[in-house]
Amino acid sequence: ILRIGEEQDLTNVPYDSLLGHISPAMKLAAIKENCSEQGCNDTFRYGQTTFAVRYDRFKDDDGKDVGIIIIMQDITERQKLEDMQTDFVANVSHELRTPLTTIKSYTETLLDGTLDDRETAMRFLSIVDSETDRMNRLVRDLLRLSRLDHKQEKWTIKECNILALLNAVITKVDITARQKQLRLNVLYAEGQDIRVLIDRDSFEQVLMNVLSNAIKYTERGGHIDIDAFVKNSLVHICVRDTGIGIPETELPRIFERFYRVEKARSRAMGGTGLGLAITKQIVEEHGGTIEAASKEGEGTTITIKLPLATKRGMRNIE
Repeated sequence: ILRIGEEQDLTNVPYDSLLGHISPAMKLAAIKENCSEQGCNDTFRYGQTTFAVRYDRFKDDDGKDVGIIIIMQDITERQKLEDMQTDFVANVSHELRTPLTTIKSYTETLLDGTLDDRETAMRFLSIVDSETDRMNRLVRDLLRLSRLDHKQEKWTIKECNILALLNAVITKVDITARQKQLRLNVLYAEGQDIRVLIDRDSFEQVLMNVLSNAIKYTERGGHIDIDAFVKNSLVHICVRDTGIGIPETELPRIFERFYRVEKARSRAMGGTGLGLAITKQIVEEHGGTIEAASKEGEGTTITIKLPLATKRGMRNIE
């Protein structure tokens, strides 16, 4: 914690040169003053590390001060978890408040007499319906994450040809891609049979999330390459787009809950900010991994790796 080598002689080293530089609250004078009546607790950051510290005076049998005892604990991971929980609650509150505010304001306007104007009333009701759907998606995604977190998700694991599922998902998103004049390039050979053990419905959501994001963040006229191949007993599914890309500094955080690279734009596009977090957890529950590579302005590549299903032996081999 103090970054002191075992060979360093501390015999005549003053306290402040050891701990006083870590935090103003850790200087000897401050500690003496703070624990003059009773022990104290404190939390502070030093570099990338968060410490919890407790200290108090201790006395000899005659009640005279002998010294000060200090207990330091590295709580960096615990602090990260607490910060994530705080951010999560704040984000949920914000995401729910926004559509609720819209629904409330449009409903009040309708009640104030706008119902008499049918055209305006229908437009307002359409907005209320859209915001309700948005809240529904958010609550559904939150419940899914909660089940995944607490290992309560019920899986129906069956052997499946992953390419057949991928083809079905590509067919579903093809219309959306055509509307944006995007070209979907299927690079794997048709008719292959790559078997994996998955919950088909959950993995359809995974593939749908990845392809929908590629379409959403690729400008009109671009293209999306979709490939699948086997390497080292793993099936690799790669979705590469020519979209807006992700800044390198943001890349490690894209699988975090509610994290958006462009918050206003993502929210306007109807996302809950939970899609990739759910995707990552589903993939990992299947023993796989998901990775992202991107350059801002040059597009993004999402790669999913899944273990192949164990091949069964053939009967009556001579």
